[in-house]
Amino acid sequence: MFKTILYPTDFSDNAGKSLDYLKELHNAGAEKIILLNVIHQRVLDTLETIHKAAYFQDARYHEDAEEAEHRLEVERKEKLAPVVAELEAVGFEVKIRIEKGYPFREILKVEKEEGVSAIVMGSHGRNNFIRARIGAVSEKVMRRSVTPVLLVKR
Repeated sequence: MFKTILYPTDFSDNAGKSLDYLKELHNAGAEKIILLNVIHQRVLDTLETIHKAAYFQDARYHEDAEEAEHRLEVERKEKLAPVVAELEAVGFEVKIRIEKGYPFREILKVEKEEGVSAIVMGSHGRNNFIRARIGAVSEKVMRRSVTPVLLVKR
């Protein structure tokens, strides 16, 4: 039924909890996981501002925002490595995607590009408001997704 599953993660506790549910789907016939992490546009904008300020304060400063973005991508891939190993140990084929932009938009874009059968994600991410019933990104994905979405409660 669900052959290819999109698993967006922001490394929050709730996203980690979703991993347990994801592993169970292997027994239901799931074969491939698209492991997605989105570098939020706000982070990229902040990086650019910081690097411009640092450059003007110290002429010896040579790293630009593009190099910092690349370093951030490498760090994210390293953080995803144990997740990949855990999923491959269960028997999944795993594909990593690091995207840049607004999380819900990138999740929906990857959903379409990869032709996934379902999305498994935490109900709340890093911006975990205690009183909110569902996270903003999760809600937008759930409302706009064309495939089933499994939201894992915190």
